[in-house]
Amino acid sequence: MPLTFEPEAPGVPLPGADSRARRLPVPAAVPVGVVGLVVACLLAWRAAMHTGLFDDVFWHRAAGVWMLDHHRVMTRDVFSYTVTGHRWTTPEWGYDVVLAEAVRLLGPIAFWLLSAGVASVTVVVVAVRCRLVGAGWTWTGLLCLETGAAVTLFLDDRPQVVSYLLVALLFLLLTLGHRRRAVLVAVPVLFALWANLHGSFLLGLLVLALEVVAAHAPRRLGRLAVADPLGRRDSITVLAASLAATFVNPFGPGVYRSAFGVTFNPTVRRLIGEWQSPDFHDPATMAVVVVPLAVIVASLLFSRNPLPAVETAVASFLFVSTLDAARFLPYFAIAFCALAAHCPPLPREQLRPSVLVWPVLAILGVALLHGPWEPAGQPAGSVPVAAVASLGKHDGRVFSTYLWNDYLDWAGVPVFVDGRTELYTSTPVLDQYLAVQSLTTDPDRVFDRYRIDTVLWPTDSALARYLARDPAWRLVRRSRVSVVFRRVRPSAAAAARAPARGSVRGAAGVRLAGAAGGA
Repeated sequence: MPLTFEPEAPGVPLPGADSRARRLPVPAAVPVGVVGLVVACLLAWRAAMHTGLFDDVFWHRAAGVWMLDHHRVMTRDVFSYTVTGHRWTTPEWGYDVVLAEAVRLLGPIAFWLLSAGVASVTVVVVAVRCRLVGAGWTWTGLLCLETGAAVTLFLDDRPQVVSYLLVALLFLLLTLGHRRRAVLVAVPVLFALWANLHGSFLLGLLVLALEVVAAHAPRRLGRLAVADPLGRRDSITVLAASLAATFVNPFGPGVYRSAFGVTFNPTVRRLIGEWQSPDFHDPATMAVVVVPLAVIVASLLFSRNPLPAVETAVASFLFVSTLDAARFLPYFAIAFCALAAHCPPLPREQLRPSVLVWPVLAILGVALLHGPWEPAGQPAGSVPVAAVASLGKHDGRVFSTYLWNDYLDWAGVPVFVDGRTELYTSTPVLDQYLAVQSLTTDPDRVFDRYRIDTVLWPTDSALARYLARDPAWRLVRRSRVSVVFRRVRPSAAAAARAPARGSVRGAAGVRLAGAAGGA
């Protein structure tokens, strides 16, 4: 018997028609872009948990502990024996105190929280702003990856990491302030904190200055557009209030001298790697710089949508700055994300939320965080912890490397020079250190001048081989990482400049006797 189909009643949809026309959201479904957000955060946590402490974090903590113990801000050097007592002005004092107090309250886990934790919050703030200006979740996730990768390249327990968060917060507050002017009250508060944490508050003031220019500029200039300016009065008021807020610090206007002094210090730019051009032989650096540039070029070529004027100006300035100094790379990445959020490659979100995102997140989490962890707060393997512990007060003044001296600061051992480079550039100390390091001068002349009795230096180095052949020095400790030499007698140069006391008396006696006989 042939099959027959009864016609449906009018107005009754066919089975499955409604599900094809409209898919109901699944409660456990997560936007695919969340994967990018989570991976960006995990990159920072992987770097923090698999890398020990090194470099500047030691003197930052030492300075913070000193200020907490003495209940006052450190304004003069107390760590070196070369420039001790010299005036030292730094806007980073606030971070030093926060770091030291956080470690006291929370223990070593505070080191992870102030590096990977702050980096994660920065990524979240970037994501919130991207969504706020209308970027889809997929594009937001990709932009979060850019931010997370750039910040992780420079991740450390340093105030610079906090400044990345402050830049992201400034972009978010300005975006909210364009919609509700009352939010702008928080901007001067942000700058009052910023000026006591890091000298990059100058960059924040530049962003506010561009907002003032945008408020006075035409709404459209070629591809650049000012969609919703703050208004002339509001923009000037916010800039003036924020500028005044930066003077709320222990150094007053001196904080500007410090910030500008570090930024434009030729010695710092010549010697410190992060103040030099990026290493484009590094694939990660190459990707973080080239991908944003490719996106901007593609947007200019293939899209007719206008570009937000302020974000374009900031991103362009920071791109040029990054080519000059690699340390600006994370700032450029954040500014690029602020710009790119306004011009996604696709006008509408293409990928729907899915429950499959959960297992993907679990797999990626295990993949990124697995492996042996470095205990929180433990120095990196390149730091000569055991050698420093072997030093005693009887060892006298110690001469060590620029990087290891930061750890000596924390260990309470006076140093020749350390990571506070700007403190030494106005004195001959830094040049003397470099001359000894490169053996372009007789090391004993410098050691004699500063009465140095102990040298802590890398094992496989020119200076270590030189001292091994110098009879004035004796090797007292050797490891895979470092060697320790101790002075056992005055150098030949010192002996030549300071003849024995008996020889002086004899020469004087001969001269006196001859004079008496002649008389």
